[in-house]
Amino acid sequence: MENELLNLNVSNEFILNNNEENIDLSLNQETSSNNGSVTGTVYDTVVGTGTPVSGATVKVFTSDGIPYAHTITSIDGKYTIDNLPIGMYLVAAAKEGYTLSLDVPLTVSNTIPTNIDLAITPNVDITKNIIYGRIRDNATKLYLGDVEISLFREINGERVLISSAKSISDGEYILDNIDDGNYIVTYVKTGYQSIEMNITLSNGIKFLANESMTSIIGQINNTVSGIIKDTAGNIIANALVALYKIDNGNEVLVATTYTNALGKFMFGNVIDGNYLVKSKYSA
Repeated sequence: MENELLNLNVSNEFILNNNEENIDLSLNQETSSNNGSVTGTVYDTVVGTGTPVSGATVKVFTSDGIPYAHTITSIDGKYTIDNLPIGMYLVAAAKEGYTLSLDVPLTVSNTIPTNIDLAITPNVDITKNIIYGRIRDNATKLYLGDVEISLFREINGERVLISSAKSISDGEYILDNIDDGNYIVTYVKTGYQSIEMNITLSNGIKFLANESMTSIIGQINNTVSGIIKDTAGNIIANALVALYKIDNGNEVLVATTYTNALGKFMFGNVIDGNYLVKSKYSA
């Protein structure tokens, strides 16, 4: 490889018309550059023998891992990154469907380009399915963290847990590496009504599932309890007890139970509101 010792210089424009023209040029000495470059080829799986990979991103990092520059490989898998200050770097390659290559140490000089070939390996899990999304409070619209998301599959009539995750503070979650098939997804958080849905995944789909959860804080911990007796004061076991909610003047039956051997009954998790209790006994 030849190195330029004197810089290119250009004359002024001139006209030739049956005349003799004398052109003298002075060439300045090439000044040493403090920059260099890296070039190479990105291969599939094995450097040198694998198929060149076009459209791969090649990125140069400083020696302490700070991104510095990047480019995209050409149709023949080749790349060049110029104007790198002399020094030590790391270089790596990536492309969708492949696993990020290992970092390769790079020393940039101002004499000749540094050649570094890279290999990226196809990611076999890239064809599998993903479920992702964000979860928020249905009323406030604020995002919810610490929601337990569970993925189940029915096998021989039983639910089998396949995967689980928790949403982070901004409501985001992701479940990955999921095989094709039918699944049940549940969303559970203390103080909220649980959500359950059935989904079918196939062909490496990225399934977006944004959910809104309804708070039941302030709607729980109400209880209604008592004892059923006859007019003589005798306790009545196995008496029917019905709880009605008064809604716009109408009585709406919301729950029923039967008294125990001591004549006692209780309704739990009753939401706020106006109620009445009715009871009867049939032998």
